Amino acid sequence: MTRGICKLVLGVLLGFSAESFADPARVLIFYPQADEPLHNLYTETIKGIVSKVKPVDSVELPDDNSNLLAELERRKPDKIIALGKRIADSIKNTPYQNRTIAGWVVLKPPDIAGVSLALEAQAISQQLKQAAPFIHKVFVVQEQSRPVIAIPSKESSTTPKIIFREGQDMTATIRLLGNLVETEAIPGEAILIPANLPANILFEIAKIAWNRKIILLSTNLAHLENGILMAFYPDETVLGQQLGEMIKQDRLTSDNLKSSKAGINLKVAQHLGITIEPAKLEMFAVKVP
Repeated sequence: MTRGICKLVLGVLLGFSAESFADPARVLIFYPQADEPLHNLYTETIKGIVSKVKPVDSVELPDDNSNLLAELERRKPDKIIALGKRIADSIKNTPYQNRTIAGWVVLKPPDIAGVSLALEAQAISQQLKQAAPFIHKVFVVQEQSRPVIAIPSKESSTTPKIIFREGQDMTATIRLLGNLVETEAIPGEAILIPANLPANILFEIAKIAWNRKIILLSTNLAHLENGILMAFYPDETVLGQQLGEMIKQDRLTSDNLKSSKAGINLKVAQHLGITIEPAKLEMFAVKVP
């Protein structure tokens, strides 16, 4: 009896030992060739991934994704992280889809798993509370198919209050935005505009908002040069860390971006009569004079 128990215990220990020394999952990152500053965003994202999971290999792909299938077949990775919509879409058509997560994309079911660029409403509310406590209400205007802020499953009591207005397409979304900035919103309230708003519409919206002293926000950093007070954009390192934690899980899932950086246009702030305390000004990674 004693000898049988010893054999059983030894077998269990050997099993644990084999599992402990098993080869870790081989993770392969695909990212697109890009000029600066986009290239730096991808490399910083990869640093965030590597801080959470190893070993990791990365492959930079040309615009035509011509090396993608060859690299997949040659390396046969256990799991894949696809950065950018073009690469994520290409992997959908391969047998490797079910072992892939995507980053730097806006995800909508039934897309592949990954971290969507849509920010958590609670995260953006908390960031505004800290950096811009003078904002008490934010209207988020977005297309249903391209959410920039994820609508929470239940109504939140956070401050500032976030109110969502969604259009079925860009035309409907522009109508909602126009009504808000022309009549519904009052001075001191904020409107978060669509990140992909056409340039000619952005010009008209910014002009009306400037005259009525309506605060405009965006998730497109380029909008800071066009009458927007603040822009919130992905923190590439945190995005990488989220992807790194996610790829370690047995079941690959989807999540929203948990953190963002912020930029501010100081000329717009001055026009609106807004004074930002020096300590709060340090919260903004980009400052447009």
